Amino acid sequence: MPLSLQQLQALQADAMADDVDIELDKMSLWTAAEATAYFESGGAIEPPPPPPAFTAPFTRGTEATGTSPWLSCLEKKPDAAFRMVVFSWTGNRGGQGSAHNLRRAPLNWSQAAPAAEIYEISLPGRGMRQKEALVTDVNQLADAIASSLSAALSRGKPYAFVGFSFGAVLAWEVALRINSLQPSEGPALLCAVSSEGPSWTGRRGTQHTLGEQKFIDMLRRKGGTDFILKDAGMTKMYVPVIKADLALEETYTGANGRKVGVVTFAVVGTQPGRDKEKTKVQPEDAQLWLSDTSSPGSRLILLDNVDWYVLQEETGARAVIQEVSTFMLNV
Repeated sequence: MPLSLQQLQALQADAMADDVDIELDKMSLWTAAEATAYFESGGAIEPPPPPPAFTAPFTRGTEATGTSPWLSCLEKKPDAAFRMVVFSWTGNRGGQGSAHNLRRAPLNWSQAAPAAEIYEISLPGRGMRQKEALVTDVNQLADAIASSLSAALSRGKPYAFVGFSFGAVLAWEVALRINSLQPSEGPALLCAVSSEGPSWTGRRGTQHTLGEQKFIDMLRRKGGTDFILKDAGMTKMYVPVIKADLALEETYTGANGRKVGVVTFAVVGTQPGRDKEKTKVQPEDAQLWLSDTSSPGSRLILLDNVDWYVLQEETGARAVIQEVSTFMLNV
């Protein structure tokens, strides 16, 4: 998370370096350790510059975004500098993600990212697509999304994929396919939030095969879905979606040596989640995102004082939006 002026001033005072100037635009992007070393050196030692961004082709044009059943625009911005496509949280771990969307987020994404036109991926079983058949196979789902998005997003303004939880893995699979369909097109950035890398081996499971009552009992034990389970209508509506989402993750076969040619940021909160199981993505598992990309400039971003549900907290969501915006405004 970027350092504030107040944080830098505190580090400056601790190092007794009142004679060292603070250049906020530059130093806010440093870590606390880097800023401390700079102050203690009397301003002589600056951290090395970040590695150059990946320069492989990505979408960079002026055509309008095409229509797609998979894309829901939060607010049209004809003058936006770039587009941000968000693959939201799913109910993949038996949580409330099946009922989540950006319009229920803790802040207004469109206002928080003034330079971006924000789109959210609309999945079957939700919103306007509530009556559509659910999909339980990642390859089938990624093929369908990529085919549609490669046409709708091509030759338009640059765009970033932001994926939350298993939505990040789905974004990775879609990015792979778009690059394959149109080698000169695709996202400039993939920001994977609250997720282990595609090559993580801990996803496989059998909870999605439980019978209806045992599945509901499992959800109650996990917590986080009480608002769904206490209402018969919402239970009927969302439990099948949660089960389908869980099948997506538990049957996912992994990266299998594939690497996406897109700069990747892996963002995780350092605190455990608010569910009964205190879900937490371990940094070493998030680090796998850097093994699943071939692009220099990729990095792991740890958010202190933010828990597993990064995009459910205003602090976490703002940090992600700032990281993506800073990168996209400099591609």
